[in-house]
Amino acid sequence: MFSQFLETKNLMYMKQFHLLLTALFFLLSATAFISCNQDEKKADSQPVSSSSVSPIDGSWETVSADGKITQFKMWHNGFFSLIMQDSSGKWSFAGAGSYSVDGNSYKETFRFSNSPAIVGASDWQTFELKGDTLYFKGFSKVVSADGKDVTDKFRKFELKRVRAK
Repeated sequence: MFSQFLETKNLMYMKQFHLLLTALFFLLSATAFISCNQDEKKADSQPVSSSSVSPIDGSWETVSADGKITQFKMWHNGFFSLIMQDSSGKWSFAGAGSYSVDGNSYKETFRFSNSPAIVGASDWQTFELKGDTLYFKGFSKVVSADGKDVTDKFRKFELKRVRAK
């Protein structure tokens, strides 16, 4: 009986580990692919801000109200990459693509995702940077991959991110 319990527990941990490895592999692969194709996409993927470095460039962790890390997101040179956990702590989503910043307005377009329905979709958010804390509010607009405005299908949110250390 106890050995069955241990086998079930080990299988659960192996599945979680496999999902984490898959998400990390996707994240690293997408980042490498984007980096290799950076020159050919440079014109349409550069940040809109007047400086060449966006104020949000870097690695950030989303912190939930109870202090748990629920998302890891990186921004660099007009590209973003992220992985997310669901409420049970399982890595449940990964995506990457291009972004632009204009003042405190942010737009991201998914080029890669473990959820194929959002590849090609764009969303607009606003942000406020206070030191090493980044506050996002969204969605002000969401456009599906086929160009339809689907903003009303998404709930509003506020996120607090801190620089990853």
